Amino acid sequence: MNPFRRIADFFRRKPGMIGTPPTARPRAEPMPADSADHAEDFSHRWADKLDEFAAIRMEDLGIPKDQIGASDNTHGIRWCAFNPHERTGGGVTPDGRMTLDSGILNPELLDKDYGQEAGRLWRESGLQDRADALIAHEREEHRHGMSHEAALKAAPTTDLPISHRAREIARAMERGWKGGRPQR
Repeated sequence: MNPFRRIADFFRRKPGMIGTPPTARPRAEPMPADSADHAEDFSHRWADKLDEFAAIRMEDLGIPKDQIGASDNTHGIRWCAFNPHERTGGGVTPDGRMTLDSGILNPELLDKDYGQEAGRLWRESGLQDRADALIAHEREEHRHGMSHEAALKAAPTTDLPISHRAREIARAMERGWKGGRPQR
C-alpha cells in the first residue's frame, strides 16, 4: 500500500470512531495570534520530536556529536538539540555547541531582519531546508569567531551537504541583511 495513502487514511474518520475526531476537537486554550507565539506554543507541545529531528539532522550533516546540542540552565534543560524556549531559529555557544529553536517554525522569522526575498523563501521552504540553512549559519558563525556577518557570507558556500534550497535561503539572508544586531 502507498505510504502516503496509509498516512491519509490514518487521519480520516474511521466508521467505528466514537465522538469527534481529534483534529476537529477544540483546543483548551485559544491558538496564539502572533506567529512567533504560535511557533513557540507548538514547539513546547512537540519538543521531544523536534529535539530528535534536530539532533539527527545535525548528525546527518556531519556535525560532530560534541557540538550537537547545548544546555539551557535558565529553563532547567540539561541538554537539547532543539530548544522550544528560544525564538531566533538557532544558536551556537562559543565552544561550538549548536541548537535549533522554535523560530524555525515561525513563517515570519526572516522578514524583519533579512528582507522580502529571504522571508518568501523561508515561508515556502520545508522544515529540513530551514534546518539546513540555520545549521550551516550557526556552524559558520562559530568557525568565524562568532561573527554574524562573516557567517552570512560563509553559509551559502559551506562544505556541509545542505540542500540546494537551504543554500538559496542562506544567500537571500546574506543579500537581505539589514545590519545591526540579529534577533535574539
